[in-house]
Amino acid sequence: MRIISVYGDVFAEKVIGNLINFRTFCQGCEPTCAECRAPYGSYVGDIVGIYPIDPPAPTMIEEPEKYIDEIGLEQCDVLLVVAVHHDILTSIDHMVEVTGAKAVIAPIEDPTWIPPGLRSQVKEILDEKGIENAFPKPFCTLEPGEGKMIDAFMERYKVGSPVHFVDMKGDIIAEIGPIRSAPCGCTWYVSQKVRGKSTSDTDELFDVISKAHHSYPCTASMAKDRELGDALLHVAGYRARHAVCKAVGIEDCRSQPEKDQSE
Repeated sequence: MRIISVYGDVFAEKVIGNLINFRTFCQGCEPTCAECRAPYGSYVGDIVGIYPIDPPAPTMIEEPEKYIDEIGLEQCDVLLVVAVHHDILTSIDHMVEVTGAKAVIAPIEDPTWIPPGLRSQVKEILDEKGIENAFPKPFCTLEPGEGKMIDAFMERYKVGSPVHFVDMKGDIIAEIGPIRSAPCGCTWYVSQKVRGKSTSDTDELFDVISKAHHSYPCTASMAKDRELGDALLHVAGYRARHAVCKAVGIEDCRSQPEKDQSE
């Protein structure tokens, strides 16, 4: 699989860093690394292009297609578009034509990246061309079912809405790790912090998860999202907590349900 990322926010670099899995990417076990990410390997060979561009700004780009051509994009299977100028995003059909992408993933870590109206417009463009597309808000809410290529992306790189495996010794989390991680890699960090913790005191466990999520840190926005009715950082935090709860068998996770984006 070939991946290209066009981005205007450093969040994309965290996602790419997670896929590359370079030795210093995660600092969850300071001062001594437990090498938990070693089995994950590295997918650096799949990343054929990384194109940082200016972040979203009010300035109009009159010829976005020309701007895209000047970037010099490579051919790819999956196009990861993060926080690009809105005018560039409306020319997603040209970007797809240039790259030959079969799927576009445009995560929303800040409500200003892709407003609902723009998302609908871009989705319509891609749907008409038969290009798989997903706009997870935030990225760690991405679930299977968006299309064969996107599902293959999730399966190959083990990213999306977080899922843990767990080995319990009574009420102690003896071993835990990601089956599927948040794309930024936060799930690996959280698993290191909850290993060895008891599930008997859920308030204490939830506090550990919350602190780990913030310390990683999660880079989702604290601005309230109109569709979800909450900050995207909080939504990401609920996902992190729910993943641990589901793994260890805690039914009352006290996670606030996210609203459907189609509402």
